[in-house]
Amino acid sequence: MAPGNKSSGILEKVLGYGYQIHPGALKIIESLEEEKALEVLSSFPEKFPEVIVIEVGHVEKILEEKAVKKAEEPKEFGEFGSKLNGRITQIYDGSGLIQRCPKCNRWIIDNFCIVHSDVKGVWDLRIKARFDDGKEQCTLIFKRDVTEKIVNITLEEAKKLGEVATLERIREALFGKNFEIEGVKLKGGNFLVKDIRVREVKS
Repeated sequence: MAPGNKSSGILEKVLGYGYQIHPGALKIIESLEEEKALEVLSSFPEKFPEVIVIEVGHVEKILEEKAVKKAEEPKEFGEFGSKLNGRITQIYDGSGLIQRCPKCNRWIIDNFCIVHSDVKGVWDLRIKARFDDGKEQCTLIFKRDVTEKIVNITLEEAKKLGEVATLERIREALFGKNFEIEGVKLKGGNFLVKDIRVREVKS
């Protein structure tokens, strides 16, 4: 969108919301990418329900809150990564070939979700395991992609094997072995695994 058209479009949106706008505030909003500018405008009714004229301070406050919220969001590995070295000492129940609710993604049993009742489950692979680095313990969480990599199995192969055989294969691949793990520390003593490799232990 050309600068002139963008300026007119933003002003039309402002007027469409029933506001007037200070020239300085309009200039700030115009400097944003169109999607972000519209997101800022749509925030005004909730943030400032009594406001009629949008001032510079209003725009700056919304942008500041959005920046803080983004900074607080958990980052994926690669943006920041934590490393663990240790041994997997337990594979928890609910690991392996599981079904999830197609509406809320919860783990379900026999096509029954505690929130949505009877549903048609969606197959998935995951692992929850206890990890001990010699000083402290945590719960590792493996999503499907990392599970497939470390166990050397695909979701389709797991569906053919069945739940019991898949879980046994996971135990054979992980239990009691030493690993170097990279990922993201989560709340509650959990650790989201983004990469894992066998660690050679010198005798």
